[in-house]
Amino acid sequence: MADHRRAFGLRILNASHRDIARLKREGHVAEIHGNRFWNSSFLIMDYLRRHPFRKRVRVLEVGCGWGLLGMYCARRFDARVTGIDADSAVGAYLDLHAELNGVKMAFERKRFSQLTVDYLSQFDVLLGADICFWDELTPELFNMIRRARRAGISKVMIADPCRSPFEELADRCDDAFDSVERVEKWLKTPVRASGEILIVDF
Repeated sequence: MADHRRAFGLRILNASHRDIARLKREGHVAEIHGNRFWNSSFLIMDYLRRHPFRKRVRVLEVGCGWGLLGMYCARRFDARVTGIDADSAVGAYLDLHAELNGVKMAFERKRFSQLTVDYLSQFDVLLGADICFWDELTPELFNMIRRARRAGISKVMIADPCRSPFEELADRCDDAFDSVERVEKWLKTPVRASGEILIVDF
């Protein structure tokens, strides 16, 4: 069985890969669903193939886990990318994949509620995938998006397989902001994935 896969120009290691096993042995054990790569990131990657960002855009990937979505932006658009996650253990997996794919991506341990207007003002675009899986995350993410608007971020994109907290977030954004779109996506390759991308433009 292969210990890695390739998708959207990235090499992604499986749990069976020796380097992933090594990180676990060293104590880098993810606790908040950061133990693997989640497929909704592929929905945004596929969308960006047809609707690309400008070169050198400043990207913040929130709830980044292993950071593959941010790395796709770094590779494809020469983006300046930072990933944040509440789980510090995922940073080692992000660093491993960044080195493997020949890109640079910074990592910081932060929760959504810690992303201040001042911090968010460093970025042009905010991305997230599979980050709205608990009911209590809906208001937290909604308030983060409001701060992103105040910070001057021009676009927020969040992908999800349409869990109910995500549906509630999308409805709240639709009521609160002028330019909100929900894009349905289905992928058969490189993996089977389906869901929606919530896109908020400011």
